[in-house]
Amino acid sequence: MRRLFYTEDSIQNKISYFHLLVFLALLPFDRFFSTIALISFLVHSIINFRLSRIRLVNRDVFFLQSVFWVTVLASIYAISFSAAMNSVSKQLAILLFPLILSTTELDLVKYRSRLMMAFAITCTLTVCYLYFDAFRVMQYDDMPFSSLFSAAFVNHNFSLPIGMHATYLSAMLAISFIYLLKRILLGSRKNNRILQTVALVILLAGLIQLSSKSVLIALVMIINIGFPWHISNPQKKLRFMVTALVASLLVFTVIYSVDIYRTRYVSDFRNDLFKSTAGAKENWRRERWKVSFELIRRSPIAGQGSGSEIPLLKQKYFEKKMFSSYLNELNAHNQYLSFLINSGIIGLLVFLATLGWGYRKAITRNDLLLLSFLVIITAIGFSEDLLDVNKGIFFYAFFFPFFIFSKKKVENSTSENQQATVAT
Repeated sequence: MRRLFYTEDSIQNKISYFHLLVFLALLPFDRFFSTIALISFLVHSIINFRLSRIRLVNRDVFFLQSVFWVTVLASIYAISFSAAMNSVSKQLAILLFPLILSTTELDLVKYRSRLMMAFAITCTLTVCYLYFDAFRVMQYDDMPFSSLFSAAFVNHNFSLPIGMHATYLSAMLAISFIYLLKRILLGSRKNNRILQTVALVILLAGLIQLSSKSVLIALVMIINIGFPWHISNPQKKLRFMVTALVASLLVFTVIYSVDIYRTRYVSDFRNDLFKSTAGAKENWRRERWKVSFELIRRSPIAGQGSGSEIPLLKQKYFEKKMFSSYLNELNAHNQYLSFLINSGIIGLLVFLATLGWGYRKAITRNDLLLLSFLVIITAIGFSEDLLDVNKGIFFYAFFFPFFIFSKKKVENSTSENQQATVAT
């Protein structure tokens, strides 16, 4: 723990490090706090910026910012200027983080593990608090323990005390889970390994309780495919694959044996994608996706312009008497359809190309964390408009460049060390 707060570096880099530490510690909570941390870090970076660092702004920065530039260009022909500017302002973090992290003098690779550990600790403590709050409510209302496994404490109701959307909190827990599991596999010290295993159990319990289908599917894919790809030793790979498969089957057995989890993960999933078995059909994503396709057909190439999604969908919801979706101003709940509505096929292709570029980087560098992040983003994109919500934007805007630039500095450092060895 002491290592997280003790750094041997310049005053400027110490301040940069603690800005990132505070940002990650605040990320699972109200957007106000993480926004303040970002603004403070931006001001600090501007004050200490040196012109010589501008050469570090390369095409990688452009790729990472591409989604933001699509939003800016699509705002030119938007049906509502104010709505377009709202979309642009919300995505400013996608513009800023690649610039800041590419030009900072802070050695990201040196502090990558520390920052990820701090984030994992924050996420673990957040889940502990949510369970504590749930037990406190149950005790206050004299509810039985079984109430924990009811709709009152699952999904958004579980994350309600901190005002977080269940899917985005799940994404943060998942990336923390993957980091800690990787640390254990790398061979942490025994005491650390015990604590990290306890944290893994807590994070997994939180993920199941939050019941985000897309994130859990992504996590299962990463553990059963991503980790074996990352492990080079054949014996360790086989042993891990068997263990991972057994653990996955055990988790699915638990999910299927508890009514509320079975409803969330199986029944609701079927209702979202296939024929509804119960409830008003307008509540399921499939119905909103049908409406979205009607809008996409109007302007498939360039879309309707940034910020047009919700205003246009609301009109359609009202016409089709989908009053719940209309009153709650629901978006398409699909990032890919969102791009098609706002910026058309052009915008969607830019987003897919950015993800493809990231996947290529992850595979060529054998970077499991970057690969895991991209799998999570890809999966969430099928169920949420993650780039239309502050926490989704911040998750995308920070971790994408963070994993890209920290790994790049590793490669540069290795190259420099090799050159120094040859020279010697």
